[in-house]
Amino acid sequence: MTGQPSALTVWRMNSLDFSDPSGWTDEEAETADPWVLAAKADPGGLRDCSLVLSAMGIAHQADRRTGALLVRRSRSRQAMTELRAFREENRDWPPPELPAPPFVRSSGWPTLLLLGGLIVLHAASGPWHDDSPWFNKAGALNSQAVMEQGQWWRLLTALTLHADLGHLVGNCVIGGVMAQLLCKLLGSGTAWLAMLLTAAFANFLNIALRTEPHYSVGFSTAVFSAIGIFCGRQIMGGAFVRQLLLPLGAGIGLLAMLGAGNEGGRTDLGAHLFGLACGLGSGFVLRLAKLDQQGRHALTQRLLLAAAVALLAGSWLQAF
Repeated sequence: MTGQPSALTVWRMNSLDFSDPSGWTDEEAETADPWVLAAKADPGGLRDCSLVLSAMGIAHQADRRTGALLVRRSRSRQAMTELRAFREENRDWPPPELPAPPFVRSSGWPTLLLLGGLIVLHAASGPWHDDSPWFNKAGALNSQAVMEQGQWWRLLTALTLHADLGHLVGNCVIGGVMAQLLCKLLGSGTAWLAMLLTAAFANFLNIALRTEPHYSVGFSTAVFSAIGIFCGRQIMGGAFVRQLLLPLGAGIGLLAMLGAGNEGGRTDLGAHLFGLACGLGSGFVLRLAKLDQQGRHALTQRLLLAAAVALLAGSWLQAF
């Protein structure tokens, strides 16, 4: 008998030689080739073992009361070899269930506050035009202004500007849903600060890796960052592919809708792709550092949310 305890116990037997039993009567077969114990298992294991032997064409009997699995003596060596192989292949299956992340009872007011700020800002700035002090002169993502003149605040202020009303509405609707889902997962402060910092870094990579001058505006980079954070946390949590289908599907669908059409030439596919990629990295970091487990700490979330709002407000003060 094997030395390791298991729900399945496979017995060892000496190898025996049998002549061709094809001409035996049932009584002779029972005498010369009797039923012998091949394994013992719990009810679930017994069912699995029976399926293994059935797949190999090995006649067997299963006693559900005692958990015994019987096979003909002539096939016992093959049966036990197959059962041992099955046990080894499935030794660590199913994997241990990971505890579900705590659901944060986050109200929607922080998301409504910040999205309302986008609407108020658009009412003040109006749509994109080259003479607007809000866009080219102050807040739009301008690669030359950032890389050559050090105007870092554009990495953040560009997230709050929109080329036209349709651009704003699309980002507020989709972005509002994604932001609030992330708030429920991480807490409002962690979610919004992570989104903004990740999107700002994505904007930086998007212009740093370009050789030609580049301009863009829009909150959609932050939306893709939120989707990436979802996926990054899922992967770090040992999620299976099916658990990634929803956030990845949302990212691909949004990429097709917002990435291909570029709202007057002021948004771009690169920013969306970098937002998704940087979001994956942020999800990894949040999970590894356990920063995603602070959602229930109300004071911490208020401080982080205040930091996110101060970051945006400070960027615009610097811009003007």
